[in-house]
Amino acid sequence: MTDRALLVGINAYPGQPLNGCVNDVDDMAAYLVKDRGFAPGAITFLKDGQATTAKIVAGLKALVTGLKAGDRVVFHYSGHGTQMPSYSGTEVDGLDEVICPVDFDWTDAHALRDKQFHAILSAVPAGVEFMWISDSCHSGDLQRAVLRGPILRRDRFYIPPPAIRAQIDAARIRGVRVSHLPKAATDLNVALLAGCRSDQTSADASIDGRWSGAFTYFLLVSLRAGKKSPLKSRLRSAVLRLHKAQYDQTPQLAAPNEVAGRPFAAA
Repeated sequence: MTDRALLVGINAYPGQPLNGCVNDVDDMAAYLVKDRGFAPGAITFLKDGQATTAKIVAGLKALVTGLKAGDRVVFHYSGHGTQMPSYSGTEVDGLDEVICPVDFDWTDAHALRDKQFHAILSAVPAGVEFMWISDSCHSGDLQRAVLRGPILRRDRFYIPPPAIRAQIDAARIRGVRVSHLPKAATDLNVALLAGCRSDQTSADASIDGRWSGAFTYFLLVSLRAGKKSPLKSRLRSAVLRLHKAQYDQTPQLAAPNEVAGRPFAAA
Protein backbone atom coordinates (compact mmCIF):
# COMPACT_ATOMS: atom_id res chain seq x y z
CA MET A 1 0.00 0.00 0.00
CA THR A 2 1.32 3.43 -0.98
CA ASP A 3 0.26 6.75 0.56
CA ARG A 4 0.49 10.02 -1.37
CA ALA A 5 -0.83 13.51 -0.76
CA LEU A 6 -0.64 16.76 -2.71
CA LEU A 7 -1.70 19.73 -0.59
CA VAL A 8 -2.14 23.11 -2.31
CA GLY A 9 -2.76 26.26 -0.27
CA ILE A 10 -2.70 29.78 -1.72
CA ASN A 11 -3.04 33.00 0.25
CA ALA A 12 -0.78 35.23 -1.85
CA TYR A 13 -3.08 36.17 -4.73
CA PRO A 14 -2.10 39.52 -6.25
CA GLY A 15 -4.84 42.01 -5.41
CA GLN A 16 -7.20 39.43 -3.88
CA PRO A 17 -5.29 37.75 -1.02
CA LEU A 18 -6.70 35.15 1.34
CA ASN A 19 -5.66 34.32 4.90
CA GLY A 20 -6.39 30.72 5.86
CA CYS A 21 -5.36 28.54 2.94
CA VAL A 22 -1.81 27.74 4.02
CA ASN A 23 -3.11 26.95 7.50
CA ASP A 24 -5.61 24.57 5.89
CA VAL A 25 -3.00 22.42 4.20
CA ASP A 26 -0.75 22.45 7.26
CA ASP A 27 -3.71 21.28 9.34
CA MET A 28 -4.61 18.57 6.81
CA ALA A 29 -1.01 17.33 6.78
CA ALA A 30 -0.99 17.11 10.57
CA TYR A 31 -4.23 15.11 10.46
CA LEU A 32 -2.93 12.71 7.81
CA VAL A 33 0.30 12.04 9.73
CA LYS A 34 -1.10 11.86 13.26
CA ASP A 35 -4.52 10.32 12.69
CA ARG A 36 -4.15 8.33 9.45
CA GLY A 37 -0.57 7.16 9.53
CA PHE A 38 0.79 8.95 6.46
CA ALA A 39 4.56 9.37 6.48
CA PRO A 40 5.64 13.04 6.31
CA GLY A 41 7.67 12.22 3.21
CA ALA A 42 4.53 11.06 1.42
CA ILE A 43 3.13 14.60 1.48
CA THR A 44 3.95 17.21 -1.16
CA PHE A 45 3.10 20.87 -0.50
CA LEU A 46 2.55 23.66 -3.00
CA LYS A 47 2.10 26.91 -1.08
CA ASP A 48 1.63 30.46 -2.31
CA GLY A 49 4.23 31.25 -5.02
CA GLN A 50 4.97 27.55 -5.55
CA ALA A 51 1.38 26.85 -6.58
CA THR A 52 1.57 27.86 -10.23
CA THR A 53 -0.61 26.31 -12.90
CA ALA A 54 2.30 24.29 -14.27
CA LYS A 55 3.34 22.96 -10.86
CA ILE A 56 -0.21 22.00 -9.85
CA VAL A 57 -0.71 20.13 -13.13
CA ALA A 58 2.65 18.40 -12.77
CA GLY A 59 1.87 17.53 -9.17
CA LEU A 60 -1.49 16.04 -10.09
CA LYS A 61 0.00 13.96 -12.89
CA ALA A 62 2.67 12.64 -10.53
CA LEU A 63 -0.01 11.90 -7.95
CA VAL A 64 -1.93 9.58 -10.29
CA THR A 65 1.05 7.87 -11.93
CA GLY A 66 1.54 4.21 -11.06
CA LEU A 67 -1.37 3.90 -8.66
CA LYS A 68 -2.71 0.46 -7.78
CA ALA A 69 -5.60 -0.92 -5.76
CA GLY A 70 -5.17 -0.34 -2.04
CA ASP A 71 -3.23 2.92 -2.37
CA ARG A 72 -4.41 5.97 -0.39
CA VAL A 73 -4.21 9.36 -2.10
CA VAL A 74 -5.30 12.83 -0.98
CA PHE A 75 -5.45 16.01 -3.05
CA HIS A 76 -6.41 19.08 -1.00
CA TYR A 77 -6.87 22.46 -2.64
CA SER A 78 -7.52 25.60 -0.58
CA GLY A 79 -7.67 28.84 -2.52
CA HIS A 80 -9.79 30.89 -4.84
CA GLY A 81 -12.26 29.33 -7.23
CA THR A 82 -14.35 31.03 -9.87
CA GLN A 83 -16.34 30.41 -13.04
CA MET A 84 -15.40 31.13 -16.63
CA PRO A 85 -17.55 31.02 -19.75
CA SER A 86 -17.43 27.51 -21.20
CA TYR A 87 -15.80 27.11 -24.58
CA SER A 88 -17.16 23.59 -25.11
CA GLY A 89 -20.82 24.44 -25.56
CA THR A 90 -21.78 21.38 -23.48
CA GLU A 91 -22.51 23.06 -20.14
CA VAL A 92 -26.20 23.69 -19.41
CA ASP A 93 -25.30 26.73 -17.31
CA GLY A 94 -22.81 28.00 -19.89
CA LEU A 95 -19.99 28.05 -17.35
CA ASP A 96 -16.97 25.97 -16.32
CA GLU A 97 -15.90 25.68 -12.69
CA VAL A 98 -12.29 26.79 -12.30
CA ILE A 99 -9.66 26.77 -9.59
CA CYS A 100 -7.21 29.64 -9.51
CA PRO A 101 -3.47 28.95 -9.26
CA VAL A 102 -1.31 31.75 -7.90
CA ASP A 103 -0.57 32.89 -11.48
CA PHE A 104 -4.27 32.91 -12.46
CA ASP A 105 -5.01 35.69 -14.95
CA TRP A 106 -8.33 34.70 -16.63
CA THR A 107 -6.54 32.97 -19.52
CA ASP A 108 -6.65 29.25 -20.24
CA ALA A 109 -2.88 29.13 -19.83
CA HIS A 110 -3.25 30.01 -16.13
CA ALA A 111 -6.55 28.45 -15.10
CA LEU A 112 -7.57 24.89 -14.25
CA ARG A 113 -11.03 24.05 -15.54
CA ASP A 114 -13.12 21.14 -14.32
CA LYS A 115 -12.54 19.36 -17.63
CA GLN A 116 -8.78 19.39 -17.05
CA PHE A 117 -9.25 17.74 -13.67
CA HIS A 118 -11.46 15.14 -15.29
CA ALA A 119 -8.81 14.33 -17.90
CA ILE A 120 -6.04 13.94 -15.30
CA LEU A 121 -8.04 12.08 -12.65
CA SER A 122 -9.56 9.64 -15.13
CA ALA A 123 -6.26 7.74 -14.72
CA VAL A 124 -7.16 6.76 -11.13
CA PRO A 125 -7.84 3.00 -11.19
CA ALA A 126 -10.54 1.17 -9.29
CA GLY A 127 -9.61 0.18 -5.76
CA VAL A 128 -7.56 3.30 -5.06
CA GLU A 129 -8.85 5.42 -2.18
CA PHE A 130 -8.55 8.90 -3.70
CA MET A 131 -9.91 11.86 -1.73
CA TRP A 132 -10.14 15.30 -3.32
CA ILE A 133 -10.93 18.10 -0.86
CA SER A 134 -11.79 21.42 -2.50
CA ASP A 135 -12.10 24.35 -0.08
CA SER A 136 -12.89 26.99 -2.66
CA CYS A 137 -15.97 28.39 -4.35
CA HIS A 138 -17.19 28.89 -7.88
CA SER A 139 -19.96 31.44 -7.61
CA GLY A 140 -19.97 34.72 -5.75
CA ASP A 141 -20.77 38.41 -5.59
CA LEU A 142 -18.43 41.37 -5.21
CA GLN A 143 -17.98 41.13 -1.45
CA ARG A 144 -14.55 41.23 0.14
CA ALA A 145 -13.74 40.69 3.82
CA VAL A 146 -16.89 41.50 5.78
CA LEU A 147 -18.34 40.89 9.22
CA ARG A 148 -21.47 38.72 8.92
CA GLY A 149 -23.05 38.45 12.32
CA PRO A 150 -20.24 37.30 14.62
CA ILE A 151 -18.10 35.93 11.76
CA LEU A 152 -15.19 37.74 10.10
CA ARG A 153 -14.94 36.09 6.71
CA ARG A 154 -13.91 36.48 3.09
CA ASP A 155 -15.36 34.55 0.18
CA ARG A 156 -12.94 32.27 -1.67
CA PHE A 157 -14.24 33.55 -4.99
CA TYR A 158 -11.90 35.26 -7.45
CA ILE A 159 -13.65 38.49 -8.45
CA PRO A 160 -13.61 38.87 -12.24
CA PRO A 161 -12.73 42.06 -14.06
CA PRO A 162 -15.70 43.87 -15.64
CA ALA A 163 -15.25 42.38 -19.13
CA ILE A 164 -15.13 38.80 -17.80
CA ARG A 165 -17.98 39.52 -15.40
CA ALA A 166 -20.13 40.60 -18.36
CA GLN A 167 -19.35 37.33 -20.16
CA ILE A 168 -20.21 35.30 -17.06
CA ASP A 169 -23.48 37.18 -16.57
CA ALA A 170 -24.37 36.66 -20.23
CA ALA A 171 -23.62 32.94 -19.96
CA ARG A 172 -25.83 32.69 -16.87
CA ILE A 173 -28.68 34.43 -18.70
CA ARG A 174 -28.40 32.07 -21.67
CA GLY A 175 -27.81 28.95 -19.57
CA VAL A 176 -29.79 26.99 -17.02
CA ARG A 177 -29.10 27.73 -13.36
CA VAL A 178 -27.61 24.71 -11.61
CA SER A 179 -26.35 24.02 -8.11
CA HIS A 180 -24.48 20.77 -8.53
CA LEU A 181 -21.00 19.66 -7.59
CA PRO A 182 -18.12 20.51 -9.87
CA LYS A 183 -18.67 18.23 -12.82
CA ALA A 184 -15.14 16.81 -12.85
CA ALA A 185 -15.93 14.24 -10.15
CA THR A 186 -19.22 12.74 -11.25
CA ASP A 187 -17.88 9.64 -13.07
CA LEU A 188 -14.41 9.06 -11.63
CA ASN A 189 -12.89 6.69 -9.06
CA VAL A 190 -12.51 9.73 -6.82
CA ALA A 191 -14.32 11.05 -3.75
CA LEU A 192 -14.76 14.82 -4.01
CA LEU A 193 -15.53 16.73 -0.84
CA ALA A 194 -16.44 20.24 -1.93
CA GLY A 195 -16.79 23.14 0.50
CA CYS A 196 -20.08 24.32 -0.97
CA ARG A 197 -22.55 23.89 -3.80
CA SER A 198 -21.46 25.40 -7.10
CA ASP A 199 -23.90 28.30 -6.62
CA GLN A 200 -22.44 29.15 -3.19
CA THR A 201 -19.25 30.53 -1.70
CA SER A 202 -16.80 28.93 0.73
CA ALA A 203 -15.61 31.04 3.64
CA ASP A 204 -12.08 32.03 4.51
CA ALA A 205 -12.77 32.77 8.17
CA SER A 206 -11.22 33.84 11.44
CA ILE A 207 -12.06 31.06 13.91
CA ASP A 208 -10.88 31.52 17.51
CA GLY A 209 -8.43 34.17 16.33
CA ARG A 210 -6.82 32.05 13.58
CA TRP A 211 -7.68 32.09 9.88
CA SER A 212 -8.80 28.85 8.22
CA GLY A 213 -11.16 27.63 5.58
CA ALA A 214 -14.43 27.11 7.44
CA PHE A 215 -14.99 23.86 5.57
CA THR A 216 -11.51 22.48 6.23
CA TYR A 217 -11.72 23.45 9.91
CA PHE A 218 -15.08 21.77 10.56
CA LEU A 219 -14.30 18.79 8.31
CA LEU A 220 -11.19 18.02 10.36
CA VAL A 221 -13.15 18.40 13.62
CA SER A 222 -15.73 15.94 12.28
CA LEU A 223 -13.15 13.46 10.97
CA ARG A 224 -11.33 13.38 14.29
CA ALA A 225 -14.60 12.93 16.17
CA GLY A 226 -15.54 9.84 14.16
CA LYS A 227 -12.44 8.13 12.82
CA LYS A 228 -14.25 4.87 12.12
CA SER A 229 -17.46 6.40 10.76
CA PRO A 230 -18.32 6.39 7.05
CA LEU A 231 -17.19 9.35 5.01
CA LYS A 232 -20.75 10.39 4.19
CA SER A 233 -21.67 10.60 7.87
CA ARG A 234 -18.54 12.64 8.65
CA LEU A 235 -19.50 15.11 5.91
CA ARG A 236 -23.02 15.39 7.33
CA SER A 237 -21.46 16.15 10.70
CA ALA A 238 -19.30 18.88 9.13
CA VAL A 239 -22.39 20.40 7.49
CA LEU A 240 -24.22 20.52 10.80
CA ARG A 241 -21.25 22.12 12.53
CA LEU A 242 -20.93 24.74 9.78
CA HIS A 243 -24.60 25.65 9.91
CA LYS A 244 -24.60 25.79 13.70
CA ALA A 245 -21.70 28.25 13.46
CA GLN A 246 -23.78 30.39 11.06
CA TYR A 247 -21.95 29.67 7.82
CA ASP A 248 -24.27 29.70 4.82
CA GLN A 249 -22.48 27.03 2.79
CA THR A 250 -23.44 23.39 2.33
CA PRO A 251 -20.51 21.06 1.58
CA GLN A 252 -21.12 18.32 -0.96
CA LEU A 253 -19.87 14.78 -1.54
CA ALA A 254 -19.53 12.99 -4.86
CA ALA A 255 -18.13 9.50 -4.43
CA PRO A 256 -18.69 5.89 -5.44
CA ASN A 257 -20.96 4.21 -2.90
CA GLU A 258 -18.22 1.91 -1.60
CA VAL A 259 -16.00 4.91 -0.86
CA ALA A 260 -18.74 7.04 0.72
CA GLY A 261 -19.51 4.14 3.04
CA ARG A 262 -15.94 3.81 4.40
CA PRO A 263 -13.97 6.01 6.79
CA PHE A 264 -11.82 8.77 5.32
CA ALA A 265 -8.33 7.53 4.40
CA ALA A 266 -9.12 4.17 5.97
CA ALA A 267 -6.09 2.01 6.57
